[in-house]
Amino acid sequence: MKKFLAIMMLAAVSAAMAVVPGRVGPVSTYGKLVANGGKLSGSCPSYKDKTVQVKGMSLFWSSAADSALVYYTSQAMGLMVKDMGIEVLRFALGVADEKFDSHGRSYTTGGKNDQKAMVTKMVRAAVENDIYIILDWHIESSSGYTNEAKEFFAWAAQEFGQTHNVIFEIWNEPTGDMGTVKSHADAVIPVIRQYSDNLILVGSPGWSSQPDACANAGITDSKKNYGCTLHFYAATHKVGGGYDAAAKSAMSKGVPVFATEWGTVSADGNGSPDGSASQAWVNWMNQNGVSWANWSASAIREQSAAFTSLTLNQGLKYSESGNMVKGYLQGSHNYSDCGLGNHLGSATADDGFSTGVANGATTDLIDDMEDGDRYTYTGGFWSAWADSDDDHDGRGSTKITNKKWTNDFGKETYDVIVPAKEGNDSKYMAALEGIYIDQGSYKWAPYVAMGLNLTKDTADFSQLSKCNSISYKYKGAAHNFRVELSSITNYNFHYVDAEASKDWKTVELTADMFQQHTTWADPQITDLKKNLGKANRLAWEVNGVVDRPASEIQPLFNYLYVDDVRCDGVSIKAISANDAPTSSSSTVTPKSSSGTVIASSSSTIAPVSSSVVVSELVLIDDVEDGDEVLKTTGTWYAYTDKEPGGLSTIANVYDDALPGYVVNMTAADDPTNGTAGFVGLKGILINPGTYEERPFVALGLNTNADTSLGVDLSACNAISYRYKGNAHDFKIQDGSVTDYDYHLYKNPTVADWTTVVIKFEDIEQMGWGEAKVLNFANIKKMAWEVLGWKTSMDQPDVDYLFVDDVKCVTSTVGIKKVARAASGIKLSVQGAYLNIITPKSGNVKVQVFDLMGNLVKGVSESMTAGMNQVSLENLSRGNYVVRVMMGSASTTARVSIR
Repeated sequence: MKKFLAIMMLAAVSAAMAVVPGRVGPVSTYGKLVANGGKLSGSCPSYKDKTVQVKGMSLFWSSAADSALVYYTSQAMGLMVKDMGIEVLRFALGVADEKFDSHGRSYTTGGKNDQKAMVTKMVRAAVENDIYIILDWHIESSSGYTNEAKEFFAWAAQEFGQTHNVIFEIWNEPTGDMGTVKSHADAVIPVIRQYSDNLILVGSPGWSSQPDACANAGITDSKKNYGCTLHFYAATHKVGGGYDAAAKSAMSKGVPVFATEWGTVSADGNGSPDGSASQAWVNWMNQNGVSWANWSASAIREQSAAFTSLTLNQGLKYSESGNMVKGYLQGSHNYSDCGLGNHLGSATADDGFSTGVANGATTDLIDDMEDGDRYTYTGGFWSAWADSDDDHDGRGSTKITNKKWTNDFGKETYDVIVPAKEGNDSKYMAALEGIYIDQGSYKWAPYVAMGLNLTKDTADFSQLSKCNSISYKYKGAAHNFRVELSSITNYNFHYVDAEASKDWKTVELTADMFQQHTTWADPQITDLKKNLGKANRLAWEVNGVVDRPASEIQPLFNYLYVDDVRCDGVSIKAISANDAPTSSSSTVTPKSSSGTVIASSSSTIAPVSSSVVVSELVLIDDVEDGDEVLKTTGTWYAYTDKEPGGLSTIANVYDDALPGYVVNMTAADDPTNGTAGFVGLKGILINPGTYEERPFVALGLNTNADTSLGVDLSACNAISYRYKGNAHDFKIQDGSVTDYDYHLYKNPTVADWTTVVIKFEDIEQMGWGEAKVLNFANIKKMAWEVLGWKTSMDQPDVDYLFVDDVKCVTSTVGIKKVARAASGIKLSVQGAYLNIITPKSGNVKVQVFDLMGNLVKGVSESMTAGMNQVSLENLSRGNYVVRVMMGSASTTARVSIR
C-alpha cells in the first residue's frame, strides 16, 4: 500500500513526521534555485552551471474573495501540477486593506494568523507536489510595511527556509522610488538570511517594471542569491516596448530576472487575451531563460483569471486566458531525482495503524475505534449530522447511507463506526459513506460532518491544552477538520482543509495551522493554542459550494474514512463507555422565588414534538377573484433576468394591456389545488445569457397600488402561503435594501400543495451586502424567485411554481402534552439557571439539546423534593430543548437563554 505523509514540522517537537515529495518533479531535479550571473541555476550537480527556467501560475490576492481562495488549496495545486504542468506557484499574500480586501483578511488588518496558516498549508503541498512556491509580500504601495515584512519573513524563513521549494519575494509592486525599495530590501534580506540562503526576489518602481533599476541599486545580500522581478501585461506592454530591454539590462549586470507576474490581457486585468503579444513574450522568456508565473490562478471576474469554476471536484475549467497559458506550460520534462533528499520535518515516521488500547491503559490516542463501541478513550462519543437534519436556515438535501442508532441520551444519530477496509489493517474505523451533497433549500454551503465529543456530557476536555499536535489518518473525500471550542458560539470554529486522497494519508496539525472565517459578522477570532483546553468536539466536514447545482459539487470520493485520532503530549487513561464520567451541578437554594415557567409536560420521553398554532391577521391575497389585484390593493406580476443580460423565460402569456405577464391561473391549470384560483409561473427555462450572477425568473407582488407605499404587517410574526413546484427564494422588501441583498427564506421543491409558515425572525439577508433591519411596518414587495446557477444551463427540478393563499399570521409553537399522569416535575429558567421543581427526592437526569438535536449538556445527580437549580452558564444565548428524567417520569420543554 502506498502512503503519502503530509505532516508539518512541529516547532517544539523533534519527532514530527515529515512532508516528503509524492513524485519526482522540478525541485528534485534542479534542487534549490541559485542566482548564477544573469541566470538561475540549480543546486543539483547537473544544473550548477546550466540555466534553469521554471514556469507556472500566480494565485490571486490571498485576502480576496472565495473565487480566489478556492485555489489556495492543495487540491487546486495538485490539479494544476497534473493538468497544466506547473513547476512554480506564487502565493500572493495580501498585506494591507487594499482594493481586494473588504473583509479584514489581509496580514496587517487582522488576518495574520489565517495568512500564516494558509502559507503553511501551501508550502506543505508544494513539497509534496515537488514544485517551487514563491512567498510574495503582495502589496501595491509606496510603503513596503517593512516592520511587518521582517516579522513575516523571519517566521517563514525559520519554518520553511531549509526546503529547496521556497522562494521569497519581498515586495510585489512598489509605486515609489528605488531608494525606498533598497532600504526595504536591505532590512528584510538579513532577517531571511538568519535562517535560509534560498533565492530572494526584489521588486522595482513602476509596479516592478524596472528590473534594471533594481539591479543597479546595490542591494546587499550576504549570500548573493537574489534576483529582480519583471511584471507585464501582454495586451498593454509589448515586446520591444521597453520592459524587455530593462530586463536584459538587469541580466547583463549579473542579476537574474524572474517574471513573477504577467498577464495575457490589459494591465487592468481585463480585455480579451492578446494571443500574439502573449506568444511573443513567452518566446522572449524562453530565449532568455526567464522563469515566469502567469496572473492569475483564480476564478475572479477578470479576463486575466485562468479558471471559471468555484468547484474543483470535476477538475479545472479554463477561461480563454487559462487555455492559452496551459498551452504555454505543457511540454516534455525529463525530471530525475538528483538525490538531495528534500523534505519538510523529520525524514522518517511511523504511520502504521493502531491495534487497540487496553481499558485503563495510558495512551495519547483519543480513539482508534478498535473496541468498535462508538465511544472514545476519553469517554466521549461519535456522531454525524448534515444540513438535512435541521431547518433553522432552511433544510438541505445532503445524504449519507450510514445506518442510525439511538445513543445514551435517547437521540437517534448516524452510526459512523464500521469495520476497517480498503487498505486499513486494523479492526474498526470511523466513516461517512454514500455521501451525496445537495444544498436543497439550505441557506449556506451544504455539508455532512462526523465528529467526536471529547467527553460524555460534552463538557470541555481540559487535557487538550497539553496537545503539541493533533493527528489522524484518513482516506477519501476532501474535508475540513476542525476543533470546536465551547467559547465559540457562532459556529466559526478553527479548521484546516485536507485534500481528497485515494490512499490512506496521515496529517499532523499544530494550533498555528488552523484558520477561522474572518468575513463572518462577529467572527470571534480566538487564539486556538491558548484555548485548546476549551475544546469539546473534533469534527470532519465534507462540504459543497453554496448556490451551485448538486451535479457540480459532489466530492471526488463519496466516502470519508478516519482512524487513529491522536493528541501528542496528552496522557489519556483509556476508559470504557460505562465508566465515562459526567459533569454534575450541585443542588442549590434558588436565588429568588420568582421565575417564568417555560413548560411542564406529562410523563413522556423524547423526541419532543411540537404543535404550531397559526392565527390569520391579514389576508394579502387568496387569488379567488381571478384578477391580478391583491386584497391589499397591490398587484401580482412576474419578471425575468432579461434586464441584467439573462435569457431566462417563462411560458406565461405576456399581456400588453397590463402590461406584463399573466400570472393568474384557475382550477383547470391544476385541479389538485382545490380552489378557484392561484398564481404561478409555468414553462420555466433558465438561461444565464451574459448575466454574471445566478439567472432567475420570479413571481412578485407589490403590496400597495401606490408602489411608494407599503403595508403594515408588524402585528404579525410570520408569513404563510401554500405552494407547489420548484424550490425558490421567498424575498421580502421594505425599500431600504439598495444592493440586492434582500431578506429571504429558502423553500425546497415539493410535488404537492404545501403550506409553509415563515417566521419573521427566520427571514434574513445573505450577508454580502449592507446589513439592514427589515421594517415590517412598511412591507412593499414580496417575491418568489426560481434561480439557476452562475454560468450554467442546468434547469430547475420542475418547470413551474404555483402560489396561493398568502397571509400575514401569528404563529406560536407549543410542546404537545401526552394524556397521561402528570410527572409533577416543573421547569423554569431564571437568568443562567434552570429551576427544577421535583415532587420527591431522588436521582434526576438532566439533558440539554441544541435545536439540531446535539446534546450540549448532561447532568446526573441526587435532588431533594422542591426547588433545585442547574447552571446553564456555559451555554451561549439561544433556544434549547431540556429533558428532565426522574425514575419513569420525564418532562421535556423548550427554553430560551437570553
